[in-house]
Amino acid sequence: MRKIRVKPSKGQSFLGLLIGIIFIVLGFTIVIPKAGLFGLLWTAIALMIAIINGYNVFSDRGVSNYEVNVEKYITREKEDFEVKLSKLNKLKNDGVITDSEFQKQKEKIFNRDM
Repeated sequence: MRKIRVKPSKGQSFLGLLIGIIFIVLGFTIVIPKAGLFGLLWTAIALMIAIINGYNVFSDRGVSNYEVNVEKYITREKEDFEVKLSKLNKLKNDGVITDSEFQKQKEKIFNRDM
């Protein structure tokens, strides 16, 4: 099973980095002095946000937001293609359609699915 990692764009990560830095500064200057332990938690979360987004900005690898299972979709399309061709072949073999109609429909299937 092949999975593709999807990560945010450089611009989105840069914006997240800036926001993380702003929240870190707010945490040290306002939230920690006024809220104590909550301020430490606030600043720690802001630091994690800044680090993750900074890594995405300055690294080609980056941290992904989610993964997509690609083979699941490719396999389904392949099966649909094979099912269409086998149904069409059955219609020809049963005498429901002529050889020329079979060729026309087969070309349509190939053109749509390839």
